[in-house]
Order: sequence, then C-alpha cells, then structure tokens
Amino acid sequence: MVEIANALEKLLADNPGPVSISAGIAALRAIGATEAIDELQSMVGTFAAERWRPIAFDLSVYEARGP
Repeated sequence: MVEIANALEKLLADNPGPVSISAGIAALRAIGATEAIDELQSMVGTFAAERWRPIAFDLSVYEARGP
C-alpha cells in the first residue's frame, strides 16, 4: 500500500491541477497494480478527495472495459 500511496503522491505533486483518473491509473499500472480498472479508479479518486484535490473524471470505466 505504501508503494501505491507514493505513486499517487508523486502524481499529485507533479500535476498541480485536477487529478486525472486516467493518469492515476497509468501511474498505478506502472508500479504493477493488477486490480480491476474500476477499483483503481476508486483508489485514485479517493486519494485525491482525501487531499482536497479536484478530480478530472477523464476515463469511463465502461469505455475502458470495452465490449
């Protein structure tokens, strides 16, 4: 869990604007996260919200899952 928090802290530090859900998922995938995309979306959104950061919902879970 520490590795996830560190990756998301870096994402927030590197991007002062709204936190991109898709960028957050990419950051988590880059450190080897294998959870379902909707779980990762939840992690990123919760992490940002707990830090009072605006969130850019720029990824639809349904689109990401495909047909």
